[in-house]
Amino acid sequence: MDSNNNGANAPGAAMPKLASEPAEPNAPLSSAAASSTATEAQRSRILDMLRHGEKTTFDFRRAGIMQSSTRIFELRALGNNIATVARRDLFDAEGYRHARVAVYALACESDGEA
Repeated sequence: MDSNNNGANAPGAAMPKLASEPAEPNAPLSSAAASSTATEAQRSRILDMLRHGEKTTFDFRRAGIMQSSTRIFELRALGNNIATVARRDLFDAEGYRHARVAVYALACESDGEA
């Protein structure tokens, strides 16, 4: 292993905090951040959406979040209990069938100190 890596990519290792990330990942978004594609803005949008009920990958894409599974992974690592409650076959706006699209639900939200 590279001595400069310090095991940061090892399974179960804590995710490094980026300089652009806020100290509180679950803090409310400003109106400018609501349309941002920045990682922290996407995570905040996902949490806000899940507070209102189950959402699919398609729902997140409509909100400008293209890699929702990655953001869900990050939110789980930050202590949010987000469950994959189902997999559904869905059709997109162009009529293409997508098999086993994830459906997510927020079971318990982190207090932001994770």
